[in-house]
Amino acid sequence: MHELARFRDPRPARLMVQVLTARGIAAEVEEQGGEAVLWLHHTDQLDEARRLLDEFIANPLAPRFQQDAWQSSEPVALGEGQPPLVTGQWWASLGPVVRLVFIASVLVFASQWLWGDKLYQALFFPPQLADLASQPWRLFTPMLLHFNWLHIIFNLLWWVELGRIIERFQSSWQLLLITLVTAAISNISQFFFTGPDFGGLSGVVYALLGYLWLYGKVNPAAGYQLRKEIVVLMLVWLVVCMTGLVGPVANAAHAAGLLSGCALGAATGWWRRSRHYRD
Repeated sequence: MHELARFRDPRPARLMVQVLTARGIAAEVEEQGGEAVLWLHHTDQLDEARRLLDEFIANPLAPRFQQDAWQSSEPVALGEGQPPLVTGQWWASLGPVVRLVFIASVLVFASQWLWGDKLYQALFFPPQLADLASQPWRLFTPMLLHFNWLHIIFNLLWWVELGRIIERFQSSWQLLLITLVTAAISNISQFFFTGPDFGGLSGVVYALLGYLWLYGKVNPAAGYQLRKEIVVLMLVWLVVCMTGLVGPVANAAHAAGLLSGCALGAATGWWRRSRHYRD
């Protein structure tokens, strides 16, 4: 059996099982730690199941999905109060952690036109590591600082693309943990190389890349490995940034984020494969 997805609410998971069953794809739902885990019985049906899951997440209220549910079993009404994961809208399809960091980054960026650099000064990494004892938020908040439109757009696009995979198929807590741990590691690393004047979400973005890359390698049965093209593109960009051709870049944060994300991805992939995946 292979894990196809995790839902914060069991109702859409049960509906998805009925959709799959109507298409001849064997699946079941199992409760694990407050989440509904959707298991696929046969690996050779993984591609078709993933395609249906993506269509379902984009529009769970589509008549054909409701019809499949009626034909295969009892009707399941989504109704009001469904988790944002299955509302059918792009923004609402994002999990709470992805949305929180997205909104916080945009608001901090916009604050420059309201208060100048006052908020930025409060969120920069401190001049001395000892200052973190009295201002611990500064260990993480540099990830919210962006210095131009291209900087924030690039980072948020990749944050959404990579972060929602983890939040959708694992959990919000997992994404939050990865984000905080790798933000701290990448920020400390950059501080030792350049001092406290740096910012951006790219260290965490590279951590998410490394996490998903190694998680997929170690636990391929999960079914959400990153495409090779994405990994190659991001690694090429990492090297280009290190050449200095694109101006000042937090290269230490990128490298530390990537390495720490790889370590977390490999460890988590091994642990989940040994605990939750069955042949």
